[in-house]
Formats: sequence, C-alpha cells, structure tokens
Amino acid sequence: MITAFATEEPFNVAELYSTFLEHETDATGTIVMHHGQVKRPGKHIPDFSSVLLKPLVQDVNAALSTLAEQAKRRFKLHQIVVVHRLGVINARDSVLLVIVSGKTRDRCFSACSWVVDTIKEEEFISLIEQE
Repeated sequence: MITAFATEEPFNVAELYSTFLEHETDATGTIVMHHGQVKRPGKHIPDFSSVLLKPLVQDVNAALSTLAEQAKRRFKLHQIVVVHRLGVINARDSVLLVIVSGKTRDRCFSACSWVVDTIKEEEFISLIEQE
C-alpha cells in the first residue's frame, strides 16, 4: 500500500499509524517512522514566527506519490506513507510523516532516510521562514 499526500490541515500521527498497522502482514519484520516537526532556531531567521510551506510543482500529491512508489520499489518495501503539510505552520507543528515497512530493518531505515532527504532537497515543497 502506498499513501502519499500534502495537506494544509494538521494530521493525526496516531491515526495514520494505526491505519498503517491494519494493513500489515506477518511478512513485515520492521516498521520505521519519521515524524518531523518545525524546529527553532530557523536556518535563516533564528526566531521566526512561522514557516510557509508552498508547493514548487503543479501537482505536489503526484510528486509525493511518485517518490513513495520509487522508494517502495528501490527498497522493496511492503508499505509506505508520506504526508507533508502545506501552508503556514508554527514551531513544533508536525510537518512531515514518513512510515515504511519491510522485511528487514536495514532497507526500512535506508528507505525512510532516503525519502526524508529527498523531500528536504526542496524540489517539490519549499520551506520559507517568516518573521
């Protein structure tokens, strides 16, 4: 199963994880999750008031889905969830959730890291700190 989307609304990590678990089988040996939050100090403005997350591509959901599909194939995953916030959000708010499952921990850790690193390259979504 692949779930990948962007949203302007806050997302419920526990609910998304619970749904993820409902689709698991006994073939899964590892589940790895990255729950990213907006942190201070900022990269450019140490004490920013908020960040603006804006899409850099016309269809950000398609871009995230393609990324998730690539990760699933490349790392031989069972499932992957990628959820990214858009719009104006504050420090400590959830910004990114990546959950992956697979047979072994090495491929799951690598997959989760690869997805997060690729998103942080800011090719489909930019993060702009606001004063």
